[in-house]
Amino acid sequence: MLGATRQEDPSAPPEPTTAYNEWLEEYDRHEKRARGDFVVHFRQQYGPHLPIWVATEVMSFGVLSSLYDLMLQSDQEILAARFQVRTADGHGDRGALANWLNNLRNVRNICAHYGRLWNRAFDVIIDAPGRARKDADDLLAPLADSGTSNRLYGVLLVMRHLLLSIAPEKSDVVDLVDFIEDQSRAVGFGMAQLGFPDDWRSSSIWDRAFALDRSPMMAASLLDRAECMTAAETRASLTEAEVIEPERTRAPAQTARAKKAAQRSLLRTYLKYGVVIEVELGETKFYPAFQFRDGKIVDALAEINKELASSCRDSDPTDVARALLDWWQTPHQDLPQNVDGSDRSPLDILDAVTENEFAAAIDEADAMRSFVVPHDLDQGKACEAPSMSERWGPKNASAS
Repeated sequence: MLGATRQEDPSAPPEPTTAYNEWLEEYDRHEKRARGDFVVHFRQQYGPHLPIWVATEVMSFGVLSSLYDLMLQSDQEILAARFQVRTADGHGDRGALANWLNNLRNVRNICAHYGRLWNRAFDVIIDAPGRARKDADDLLAPLADSGTSNRLYGVLLVMRHLLLSIAPEKSDVVDLVDFIEDQSRAVGFGMAQLGFPDDWRSSSIWDRAFALDRSPMMAASLLDRAECMTAAETRASLTEAEVIEPERTRAPAQTARAKKAAQRSLLRTYLKYGVVIEVELGETKFYPAFQFRDGKIVDALAEINKELASSCRDSDPTDVARALLDWWQTPHQDLPQNVDGSDRSPLDILDAVTENEFAAAIDEADAMRSFVVPHDLDQGKACEAPSMSERWGPKNASAS
């Protein structure tokens, strides 16, 4: 939760921090001043307070940057990983992203007050992500150079990288760099005065056709679609994991270690047999929580995941996770409907009935045949997945 302090009573509402209260006061001032048509519409339709996707439109860059600072560390790392701002070991570099936001806020303010950008050393020095400091061939490696990190080229490099992960089809920053280069020739100033390295044109990031790896963007979007747990949280939830060692008297600490070992082993088994949806982002693995019930994986769900994933051979793991989530969350016209007559998704059915009832409903609707394998998503083709008849039952262990 944003800006919350930990309480002794876990059921008690969290106490907002001073920083959060100050941020909220500043945001309230921005919201009250907002007069756009979209703001008026939301106020008339839904009440005085704006949802986050509207609220960000009325925030100043400073308020938005402060909002990021108030987020949980884990959420900051997810965002940094989604933007491919990475530490040396591949995790999301939350510190570097926070620095980038502050730097962009500073440059925006200079522009808003008609300040000079040419040949200027900025007060806010750009932080090179850990991976860029470690690898000289990294696209962001120039940010580690003191001659770039406080100059315009560093700002443009940050902007280009962020836009590539937000709107890769846009070339606005490249257009701006081309304009600067043209003007440098016309006016007669050196690009080095703006922090441009001698070989900056050789970097592929300035190629209009260049694209970043799309997997982190996709993985982050999947985390938005379902409540997810980290590997550690998932292992801790597997309370039904059985200690395989022969029974013997153990001290409490030994029992706890043996239980944790069994939980780790059980999750590894789920992964080995491909029965669990896994999303990896920034070297951290996440698992949609709906897959687990009563301390273990839902057996009927595991059977379906295994069958559907087996039809996705040679596909990118993130694409497989997306295809599986699509199937679980997409309403199916042949499944039992809601009381209002609307269609329900397989996940809706799973949450509402027993496993046996769920398996019967999926089999009767032949719902698995609607699964779309990743390489056919653009063509809208569905795979011919087998039905569940005679394949699932209470004794059919998901990892057997």
